[in-house]
Amino acid sequence: MLHHRITQADVAALARVSQATVSLVLNDAAPAGVRISDETRQRVLDAIRITGYMANPMAQRLAGGRNQILGVFTYEATFPARGRDFYGPFLNGIERAAEGLGVDMLLFTSARVVEGRRSLTREGWHRLGVADGCLLLGQQEDQSELQHLLDTNYPFVFIGRRRSERMRLPYVGADYVTATSRQVDRLVRLGHATIAYVGPQGPDQPSADRVEGFRAAMEAHGLPARFLSSEDGAAAAGEIISRGITAVLVAPELHPEELADELTARGVAVPRDLSIIVLGQPHHGRPHGHEWSGFAIPREEMGARAVVLLSRLVEAARPRAGGSATAPVPSDELHQLLPCPDIEGATIAAPAESAVTRPGVTA
Repeated sequence: MLHHRITQADVAALARVSQATVSLVLNDAAPAGVRISDETRQRVLDAIRITGYMANPMAQRLAGGRNQILGVFTYEATFPARGRDFYGPFLNGIERAAEGLGVDMLLFTSARVVEGRRSLTREGWHRLGVADGCLLLGQQEDQSELQHLLDTNYPFVFIGRRRSERMRLPYVGADYVTATSRQVDRLVRLGHATIAYVGPQGPDQPSADRVEGFRAAMEAHGLPARFLSSEDGAAAAGEIISRGITAVLVAPELHPEELADELTARGVAVPRDLSIIVLGQPHHGRPHGHEWSGFAIPREEMGARAVVLLSRLVEAARPRAGGSATAPVPSDELHQLLPCPDIEGATIAAPAESAVTRPGVTA
């Protein structure tokens, strides 16, 4: 048996008023010059009680100009698979900040993952309208989509540093450049001079920032910047041994445990024969693996800060009473880089004197 869903039209009919009047009573607001008498208001309230009408909270929020909902869109699959949990800490920080601000978070998951990434399709643009603004995460973003959001003045914040024309794109990121440079300094202080970088050198911002930090630090110390194969652990291990490398900086997505296993199989012990620094927490890890030296990415804090910034952008985009504009967010607060604290770990040590005499190594 189908039950009729009570609507505002039913309430209006019972109270003998227009639907517009019902809406004004529900939202407790009336435009200038419009007065709803106490008698009329009571009739509407009585009709709501009698019919059991429940207002659609989404419709009420839309009528007020804001939904109190912020979206989250990730360019890669969000939830962990096969031990991978890249987004978990970000989501923890997002949840914590959203609770503090009293807003709801909506995770956009309808876009299919194709070849490892999502895209904001034509339907996706419409879905974003449900939220007052949106947080974007991921390494495989589409620059044209970001430009579209900027051009349409849709409030959004990217979690992770991103470059844009005239620095218009708001973001909360990690300072990979400074953190990576600092890891080179750590190795040099221990006495290492033959240091190499193992990881992608693609155009994505995190990779570019790590490479920039490595190059700058090596140049500052008067040392050549060496880059090794990032195809797999076996290829990198072979180059490390053949070129007499004593320390490497490894991008977290390069499976440092697999690299260490390959080196161990070839008689190279970590950190006795080779120091390894991981540039951020590994995306994959074994529960009883190495205690990696390197730096931590402040993912929870990045998520929380991004929610606060997005909330301010949404508020700035909302006209004040009387039509006056809300003060914009200062430009220097649109781009936030958080420091990455060092992790002491147990995978770095002073270079072994016998490093250059390993089998197959030429001095």
